[in-house]
Amino acid sequence: MMYMENVLAEFDQTPDALELMGQLAEEFSLDQLDNWTTTTGLIQSAISFAGKAFPSYEMRIFYHETELHEYREIDREGVATIPDDSLFAGCLSMISEPTDLSRLFSDFQINAPMLEHVLFTLYHAHTIVPVVHRFDLLAFLLLCDKPQEKHEDLSQEDLSLLKQLTDRLTINLYAASVADQRLRELLHMAQYPRSLQHHRTITELYNNLMKDLVKEIPFDAGICYAYDEELNQLVPFNKKGIRNAKILKPGQGISGQVFESRLPLYIPDRLSNPAYALMEEEPFIEGSAICVPVSTDKTMLGVVTLIRNPENPEPFGMEHRYMLEIASAFTASEITNRQLYTRLDESNFNIVESLTRALEAKDSYTEGHSTRVTRHAEGIARELGYKEEKIHQLRYGAMLHDIGKIGIPDAIINKAASLTEDEYAEIKTHTEIGYNIVCNNPFFKSISTFIRYHHETINGKGYYGLQGNEIPEEAMIISAADIFDALTSDRPYRKALSIKESVVELKKQTGVHYTKEIFEAFMRYLKKNYPADFS
Repeated sequence: MMYMENVLAEFDQTPDALELMGQLAEEFSLDQLDNWTTTTGLIQSAISFAGKAFPSYEMRIFYHETELHEYREIDREGVATIPDDSLFAGCLSMISEPTDLSRLFSDFQINAPMLEHVLFTLYHAHTIVPVVHRFDLLAFLLLCDKPQEKHEDLSQEDLSLLKQLTDRLTINLYAASVADQRLRELLHMAQYPRSLQHHRTITELYNNLMKDLVKEIPFDAGICYAYDEELNQLVPFNKKGIRNAKILKPGQGISGQVFESRLPLYIPDRLSNPAYALMEEEPFIEGSAICVPVSTDKTMLGVVTLIRNPENPEPFGMEHRYMLEIASAFTASEITNRQLYTRLDESNFNIVESLTRALEAKDSYTEGHSTRVTRHAEGIARELGYKEEKIHQLRYGAMLHDIGKIGIPDAIINKAASLTEDEYAEIKTHTEIGYNIVCNNPFFKSISTFIRYHHETINGKGYYGLQGNEIPEEAMIISAADIFDALTSDRPYRKALSIKESVVELKKQTGVHYTKEIFEAFMRYLKKNYPADFS
């Protein structure tokens, strides 16, 4: 305003000149509304302008908070809110001019006593001005009488200036609402890792990638390629709305080019783009598309391409590419972290297996016993529908189920003749020794009871006297696998039984060492893995 005042001081002071300069000053003031950086800043600028343009009134602005589904004052949170599905808001969206507030209530027969009390009594409002863009009520302005000041009707000049303010606000508030919506979409992507972490395995994550993405970025068709480093090719592994997808070499097709360049791509319309319209690969890419590599700083994992068909009234925009880049970064991070965890876990399991093999090497009859028990126990668990996390725990429990024998004298373990009562009592302590070895290790704490109770019986005549449901199911699974391996292995006092013969013995132990459900699951596992023995 100082600039305009300086110009006025040097300009001809005739009435026409003063009127012209006054109009220019108003335009200059309105231009300040275009310099917003936040929605709050825009609204505060409008209120500041109104305070100077209409000094007799106080202006309040109610902005549409889409996520909250209500209109509220941004600069005065909590003073008053109006639901966006109210009749009041619906009627306002059909008005295009400043309107007397009393007339609005009477003409549209709005029966809202509480709202009337708030607007008339608390706000002292008399005129309401809707800010509407394509029947969407972005906001509304309230002109309110200042306390202890006489009410004055708006002049034509006031109405003209109010229209200019509203027109300018309409443009800027719409732009702000779009920007806010895009920002909310981007911020919402911060929740995307939760979707990925919900999947228990990398395979499950891969298989659900399209389902997870479509929740965040709606699309008509999409495809994910995984990079096979050994064969140097991109293999389609998950797709939506696409039937015939072929293996690509890096550089082939749109997806192959993005993978090779490592640069994301946004295509507003493939057919009108000379670089891609005549490309033979990936003919299913029609309309708008976004394509992003899935990679970390060091590793290329693949590429994702999403498509909105030409018939879709809302083609992709650049903001969707940004959203896909965020999703891709989260996906790559989750995959690499899980791969690292898997490698570390496999390394740990191999160490545990080596330890048990070293223990079993003392006795040629039990060599490899824990490995076989682990394999059978895992098979039973899968037939019972165990989740991967429980199977992971069970594998460790099965591998370490006899670790306590490290504390039993070799003379007892390797004794070919029958054990004395004292020797039998001592060998029974291997479950407690094993439990004590692992129970103080946080990594093994969850499996310690599997080790301790794998010699219990349902009738309570086992080592600790637990009965029925007191015995962990995992311990019973290990018990079944343990008995089966003992039956099918050579012992000093007998030769190994066949699988058919062992099944007869296993059935006898049903209801003693394990439940009927575990036995039936074991039978399904054996028939799948040893079909020749059941033919």
